[in-house]
Amino acid sequence: MSTKWTPGPHRRPEASTSPDAADSSLATTADRKDTDFDVAIVGGGFAGATAARELGQAGLRVVLLEARDRLGGRTYTAEFAGRPVELGGAWVHWLQPHVWAEMRRYGLGVIEDPFTGLDETRVMGNDGVASVVPPDQFLRDIRDGFEKFCHDVWQLFPRPYEPLYNPKVLELDELSCADRIAELDLTDTQRIQLNSFMTLYGGAVTSQFGLPGMLKLYAAGGWNYDAFADAETHYRIESGTLGLITCLIEDSSCKVRLNAAVERIEHNIGAVRLHTRDGNAVSAKAAVITLPLNCYTDVDFDPALSLAKQNWINEGMISKGAKLFVHVRENLGRVFAFCDEAQPLNWVQTLTYGDDIGTILSITVARASTIDVDDKAQITAEVRRLFGDVDVIDTRGYDWAADPFARGAWPAYRVGQLSRLPALQQPEGRLFFGGSITANGWHEFIDGAIESGLRTAREVQILLGGDGS
Repeated sequence: MSTKWTPGPHRRPEASTSPDAADSSLATTADRKDTDFDVAIVGGGFAGATAARELGQAGLRVVLLEARDRLGGRTYTAEFAGRPVELGGAWVHWLQPHVWAEMRRYGLGVIEDPFTGLDETRVMGNDGVASVVPPDQFLRDIRDGFEKFCHDVWQLFPRPYEPLYNPKVLELDELSCADRIAELDLTDTQRIQLNSFMTLYGGAVTSQFGLPGMLKLYAAGGWNYDAFADAETHYRIESGTLGLITCLIEDSSCKVRLNAAVERIEHNIGAVRLHTRDGNAVSAKAAVITLPLNCYTDVDFDPALSLAKQNWINEGMISKGAKLFVHVRENLGRVFAFCDEAQPLNWVQTLTYGDDIGTILSITVARASTIDVDDKAQITAEVRRLFGDVDVIDTRGYDWAADPFARGAWPAYRVGQLSRLPALQQPEGRLFFGGSITANGWHEFIDGAIESGLRTAREVQILLGGDGS
């Protein structure tokens, strides 16, 4: 049975406070319409929540259908070692214009992670040998390596939010990040750093990760390594990702139904009908689909989606990553480590540290298949390979590839996909397609999800008009 969403602690005084009162208002309006709602939104992540806010404020009757028992999609604010942590998407920055604008709108600041002033930096190759590299040298190496990797980015992406503006991008779409790394003159440390970075962003081996998708993200960061690095993993939302999601939903006046996994969508010339696994159905004049790409196979579309979209769905998204937090008793200070693509702990950084707490490590696992993020013994062994005989107190992980409503982590384009992005964005009749993988800019970040929510909401309003007709 579907569950109504209960507002969180971020409600503003002028927002409606009673889900039952909202239902009554919608029912009264629905009596004058030939569908239950003007718009149905599938998915309660940042794309769906942004579209709901935009459409609700435009005066349309909106229902949001979320398969999970929570909002947030592939963001997930939780707790570990007595502190809030993000088990999914986390980092934000003022170079990411859409998420930053929303944070300013709702008066949300940032939490700064200890990303600068590093005390110790390490690299681990595919041979499993960890080496300490002085922080200054570590940073010089990755900057120089990344600038070599992205040497042509200014010419390829002069307009980062118009990714196919330069037709030369199409020529590169059959190249992988591994292809680019292989042609560069790099030191051993730089090769480890770039392999770690690219397998992380791809959520897959570097030979599967498309080159231009990575270059596009770098361009969105200002064609500059230091700016891009600062944007990717330095600042988090002070109220957590759930805080911003809550603000968006409360501003939308939409009806939220949790535990409402959509399994069939009938769409014809006049309306859309969405059937959920619990046996319920809703009708709407249009629908916004924000499902993760790997979950489209769970939905029966009638009539079928275009062949171009079916090709995307059949290929799926390559990213199969996981998030992991590890609490060690020792105070390691501000540490950072890159591990090569065959290693499980590809990206390791300090989340917080001190003599009273020890160290909490934030770890991103590029491929969840390389480690069981729920196995403390296995995790302890890997952490000790990096940092010696440390005492691991506790761990907490989340395998996004195993999540039935995600089946993958951050969106990443496989080789050959970026050139076909317009087909994924294209509306089909009364169906509109969002989600961060459809974004022109920061497609692997929260910013991309919000960008796509704004786009789809605009497309729906063009179709329906402000009054939902």
